[in-house]
This record gives sequence, structure tokens and C-alpha cells, in this order.
Amino acid sequence: MHLTRRSLLAGAAAATASLSISIRAQVLPPPGFATPTGTFPFAPEVYRERRAKLMATLKDGVAVIHGAERERTSGPVSPPFYQSGDFAWLTGIVDEPGAVLVLAPAERTYREFLLLPSRDVETERWDVERLPLGSLIEQRTGIQRVRRTSGLDGLVTQLAARSRTLHFMGPITSASAPVPPAMELYGRVMSHVPGCTMKDQSALLPALRTVKESRELELMRKALAATQAGHLAAMKAVRPGMTERQLTAVLEDGFRQGGGEGLSYDSIVATGRNAASLHYAHGNALIGAQDLVLIDAAASVGSYACDITRTFPASGRFTTPQRADYELVMAAQDAAARLLKPGVIHEDMTEAVYALFRKAGRIDEFTHGLGHFVGLDVHDAGDYAKPIPAGAVITIEPGLYNQQMNQGIRIEDLYLVTPTGCERLSTGIPRTVAEIEAFMAR
Repeated sequence: MHLTRRSLLAGAAAATASLSISIRAQVLPPPGFATPTGTFPFAPEVYRERRAKLMATLKDGVAVIHGAERERTSGPVSPPFYQSGDFAWLTGIVDEPGAVLVLAPAERTYREFLLLPSRDVETERWDVERLPLGSLIEQRTGIQRVRRTSGLDGLVTQLAARSRTLHFMGPITSASAPVPPAMELYGRVMSHVPGCTMKDQSALLPALRTVKESRELELMRKALAATQAGHLAAMKAVRPGMTERQLTAVLEDGFRQGGGEGLSYDSIVATGRNAASLHYAHGNALIGAQDLVLIDAAASVGSYACDITRTFPASGRFTTPQRADYELVMAAQDAAARLLKPGVIHEDMTEAVYALFRKAGRIDEFTHGLGHFVGLDVHDAGDYAKPIPAGAVITIEPGLYNQQMNQGIRIEDLYLVTPTGCERLSTGIPRTVAEIEAFMAR
């Protein structure tokens, strides 16, 4: 072959171009781009510790925890994705719909597996870029073995053939609800692995999640600070003649100004008789001069929720009948709070409130549960039939609702169960009649 200077230069240029294309093809997105972006709100080590704690309790077998699927919509833009609480608590992965976690505590080397749906380049053009399988996902998530969900059945069958035990982590659902995907999977696996059995462990994750870590409480206190800012702004701004929607805007702007990163749930702002509808979600009514305004709303920080309700007079002062009813609801809340300490059963607190309303002849106006656990989910994991442990965070929210009286009254506060009793975390938001009227004084 006769080589000329021109052919040599052309060959070098082609090689350089080929190398350049190869390098460009291998460039991966920088931090913060492409999913999974990492763990949130804590570092991967936190979630690794949680998984290790769970596996130490399970000891052997296989546990499969499914993440949430993306909500289907006919709209032009996908709605926000909300990860399931159990999956988020164990992995910190909040931006990958359809993900699955597999734990195999007795395996010699690899005990954790993250399975993600296959990539769809066309979908990524519209939604969000996703990472290819490889070491970057492992670095971001702290999970060594990452696979595609198409291999889930084969992986679990292989692991079950060695352990012969499948741990069902929940949730237990109504007989009329769809069968949980883990239970469907286990049925298929057991039909192919002789001697393989399923063990109910559905109470385990709620027990672990009920007792809050100090880092979780720190985020919840930040969420409460933002929530306080919003409620105080709304109390100061309310005027007869405003619409509920206008007051909602003031409230939620206050959350943002106070450091809130999102809403714990859709805000409820209801005036007059609208407040007698527990989860009122409209917002067009005019606030009347003699109305009580009920606000059930809270900010979130780091995906951690809180839940606060206040009821206050649009005029800034309670009428005599309003004051009497409000103080009856507050007495009910205080009666329950006096019982809240480690070991109490939730229904005993509820019965104390029932007794008070029954004695007052108002029992038929209290039409919902007394409260719920709060944490990563606003209605967080927990077993109400078991003694409440220290470290739990729970709401107490009695109320009286009467459309004929043109009012609904609810007082809801967040309580941390301490070793000796409880601490009301939402003390910065006026609660008593005197506190509310003094704050709203014009």
C-alpha cells in the first residue's frame, strides 16, 4: 500500500472522530441529572442502615418491596410522582416509578437488589432522562446489584429455591382491593418452588417507621416552622369578604416564605358551613363577618409531613356560642393528650373524647377518627391496635361539625410521644381562644 501524507492525515482525522464519538457516547449525566438522581433526603448510608436493621430482624428468606407506579393520566403533562412510603423509607429513591427492592438476608455476598423498569428513549424525550444500568446507579443509590424489573420473577425464584421462605411485607388490603403485587409474585414463585412458604411480616415496617429517628424529627420540625408561618399569615390576613381561594393563596405563600418545600396534602380552607364537610376542597365561597374559618393545611420539608388544623373567627373575635363550642373541642383534645404516653392504646384516647362529647350531648357531631401517625406520609405507618411507643408522632384532632349551625370546628396538633408523656410540637400557632383573639387583634 502506498501511504501519502494526505492519507495519513485523513486516517488520523477519522480515528480522532471515532474516538470523539466514542467518548461522547460514554459521557454520563452530572449529579442532579437523570434518574435515579440519588437518595433523598438523606445519604445512601442512612438507607443502607435501615435495610440492614430490617434484614437483621428477618434473618433469612426473601422480602420484596414494590415502589409506587406512576399515575396514569390523559393530560398533556404527567402528574407529580409520589413514591410509596415503605419503599422511600428503605431506599431514599423517590424519582423512579415501578422500582422494586429485593432483600435476601441469608445470602453470602449480595443481599440487596434494586430492580428498575427498562428504559424507553421515546418516553424520556417527553418525561425525564434515565440512567443506564451501571456503576453510577450503584454510586447514587448505595445498592450494589441493580437489574431490570423484567428479571424479577427469575431472581426471586432463584433466591427462594435456596431459602424456601418468602416474607410478605404488606400491605394487607381489603378483599375487594387489587391483590398486592408482592403477593401475586409470591404465588407464582411458590407454584414453582416445592416447599416454599410465605410468612406474614406486614407489621414489621410499620413498627420500624413509627419510632422516628432524630434526623426525621429535625425535618418535621422544619416543616412545622414553615406550617406555622403560613397559618399565622392567614390568621393576620383574613377579612370578611375575602374568598376561601384568596386566603389559601396567603396561607401557601406563607409556607414557602417559611421554608416549606411542598404541601403535606392539599390545603383545606373552609368558611362557615363549608367547614362541616371534613375534606372540603372547593374554595369559591365568600368569608362572612360572623363565620368561623377552618384551615387544615401543612407544609412539607424533605418529603416529611406535618398536619395542623386551626379554626378561628373571621372577625377576630368569637361569639359567645362559638367560644363555648370551641372550648369544648379544645377540652376534648386536652383530655386525649393527658393520656398520651408510651404504652397507651389509641382507642383509649378516643374513648376519652367520646365520653366528653357524649356528656355534652354532642357525640353525633364528632364524625371522624381522633388522629393518626405522621412522618414520611401524612397518614404514616403505624398499628393503632398496639401500644403507642416513645418516639411516635401522632395527631390529636377532635372536632364538632354542624351545617345547621353554620360551622365546623376542628383543632389538630402534632404530638411527639416522649419517654414520660408527650410534647405538643405545634406550640407556635395560637390555639386557645385568648391566644387567637390576641394574635388577631386589629
